[in-house]
Amino acid sequence: MGISVFIFDGNAALAQEDYCGWISREIEGAPKDGQDRSKSSSRRLQKWFEDMRGSFPLIGDAHPDDPFGTEYCFYRNVVDVIFASSVGHEGVLQAWKLAEKHGLRLMVGDQLLPPTAPKDKWDPHISALDGPRPDLSSRAPNVCFVVFDPDIWHVAPREARKWVLGQLEEGAWSKDKSILMGDRLKQWADQFAARDLGRLTSEVRFYHELIFFRVDKKDASLMISPTMELSHKLNLPFEVYVNLGSASS
Repeated sequence: MGISVFIFDGNAALAQEDYCGWISREIEGAPKDGQDRSKSSSRRLQKWFEDMRGSFPLIGDAHPDDPFGTEYCFYRNVVDVIFASSVGHEGVLQAWKLAEKHGLRLMVGDQLLPPTAPKDKWDPHISALDGPRPDLSSRAPNVCFVVFDPDIWHVAPREARKWVLGQLEEGAWSKDKSILMGDRLKQWADQFAARDLGRLTSEVRFYHELIFFRVDKKDASLMISPTMELSHKLNLPFEVYVNLGSASS
């Protein structure tokens, strides 16, 4: 079974909230006789493919036993790609790096990846490649800090915890802070790193609209003051939870 990936032009889908639905409509509405020709796609997608085919050639151009032979279907604003499972991580990473280069976006299954690809090691958790997200129920007692983009603070404080749990279970995240949308969130992350506070955390996740980090309960008191100070300085809302994501929360 292969790994299905969609490369698409985010500018064409700029006003869309449901990328999966938009991609489906793009594919359903496309002519049926051009799917095997790269010229059916936009110039930006064609450039992405020309770079991509050097490492992952069209399956018809590769040796039958070559796992890097890849299926491509071309639409105006979308390229549907299927990598062999054995080279899934390599394929997604290469597609992601080239998408960043050409100003495109990636969706693996129904998971939208950040605009910026990992530089060296594999950071993000991608369900289609890595399986279900790890169970958080067995964690030791811990305290979780969440710093929010002020533009989405309509969910807080009454609904904030439920919304954060939804992000932990389903939201796209990375260890790369470039996924963050707001400048103030990025400033917060930079100043947090400059204070060397990351050494106290057991988990850090960056989402588009929030920063999440988890601290063992014994270290939590050391984090409250600097988290509060940085958040107030940059006028960012934040919340503190105990054992967020565990069965006892």
